Amino acid sequence: MSGCRIFIGRLNPSAREKDVERFFKGYGRIRDIDLKRGFGFVEFDDPRDAEDAVYELDGKELCNERNPPPMRTENRLIVENLSSRVSWQDLKDFMRQAGEVTFADAHRPKLNEGVVEFATHSDLKNALEKLSGKEINGRKIKLVEATKKK
Repeated sequence: MSGCRIFIGRLNPSAREKDVERFFKGYGRIRDIDLKRGFGFVEFDDPRDAEDAVYELDGKELCNERNPPPMRTENRLIVENLSSRVSWQDLKDFMRQAGEVTFADAHRPKLNEGVVEFATHSDLKNALEKLSGKEINGRKIKLVEATKKK
């Protein structure tokens, strides 16, 4: 801790500024919140407020930082021609344009192929219409609806 700025570790990537404000409510005036992927910083006006927050809240959960396991669905798309530079996180973020993504994986079991699962079948159809043929990292992807297992 340096001055009034404190570090927040193991931060859920879905945490927003309002979540952090709520978490630190009652510990003094917050000057700035800087959220990164998986961590962040909170700056207080008064160093004593920052010290109190660290003392009281160290080890406490903010936004349930232990993510639940992904929800698997039958609304599954196979993503073909995926760049080797695209991670499952990149793929999931890209596919969120079409709807609620519940699961994503990349390059397993096949290199340059991914899997994305959606909360609803309409989200899957939306992805097929809007995102098939779009580019991710310089490669045009092809989306194919996975056949349901019997």
